Amino acid sequence: MTFEEAARRYLKTPTKKAGNKKSPIAVHVLTWMAEDKPKGLLEKKTGKVFVYSKKYHAKRPALVIVWDETSGRFKDRQMSSINSLDAFDMTEAVRNEKGLGPAGINNYTKYLRALCNFAKKRLSVKFDDFPEFEEMEEEVKREEWLAPEEAAKLIRWLDPLRGSMVRMALATGLRNANVRLMRWEWVSPDLKELNIPRKYMKDGKFHNIQMSQAAVTVIKERLKARDILLQAYPKLRKHQPTLDYVFVQDCLQSLGNPFSQGSITNLTWKRAVRLSGLPPWVRFHSMRHTFATWHVKAGSTEGDIMEAGGWSSPASVARYSHQDREHKKAVSGRLDAINIGL
Repeated sequence: MTFEEAARRYLKTPTKKAGNKKSPIAVHVLTWMAEDKPKGLLEKKTGKVFVYSKKYHAKRPALVIVWDETSGRFKDRQMSSINSLDAFDMTEAVRNEKGLGPAGINNYTKYLRALCNFAKKRLSVKFDDFPEFEEMEEEVKREEWLAPEEAAKLIRWLDPLRGSMVRMALATGLRNANVRLMRWEWVSPDLKELNIPRKYMKDGKFHNIQMSQAAVTVIKERLKARDILLQAYPKLRKHQPTLDYVFVQDCLQSLGNPFSQGSITNLTWKRAVRLSGLPPWVRFHSMRHTFATWHVKAGSTEGDIMEAGGWSSPASVARYSHQDREHKKAVSGRLDAINIGL
């Protein structure tokens, strides 16, 4: 059995915990290992390189595909031949040639190990020399929450659509995909609730959100934006009578469509982060950390935060909630009033 065949079978197998599809990261990492992947489109006359997409290449077929030379490293390899040296060489490639840090490298190691274990246990592959895997030690855990004034700066520098998505994430604690692909059918008629079906949640559980005023305000703004878009482009009604998604683009190239997975935090996002004076590691998922941390600072209980943000355990909440030094100092000082002569 080839590596590509094993990877295809693994990615089609639902996750053990929730029975969901494999994560986009798993799909990206394993297809990168199994197939040659394009990384850009070159315009020979000017030397300019554009981001690769099949749609864009179809419009401009004269552009030359620039391939990612680090991809397809296990293409045409037999699954049984993968060994420890292959695992080591792969980590060196993603570190030195792709420039990934420890967390990114560990994603590649994690899914190669998962595939090898799957092939051995489920596909009866007999390895010549079953590989050993060593994860890199990650940097000290960063406390990636934003202070209110920092979040306000970021929103100010973002375009209106991304700004609205950030505001919704801060108000609900939802993940990138749940905000990006939020559907109008999830919104209650009175605009006060979000009801997200289990198949769209990471933990596979139905999630009900009683929306705060901040979230309701965003929804009302998006309703107005939807009406304006449908009036300006009547043809959209034929294909999307109500525009299925809440956060859709109004540019002609992607009219009426939500952002793709990586588009939210593209150069526009990075520019806003820089102009806001924020650390370069700020990502959309930082809003989920921020949501949990703000709740902690506001005095919400662990159970309250779990319910509001859709976390499945206290340990999950702990990974997301952070406290600054002043808050920790205030907490430790609460017992100062009890003087027992220590």
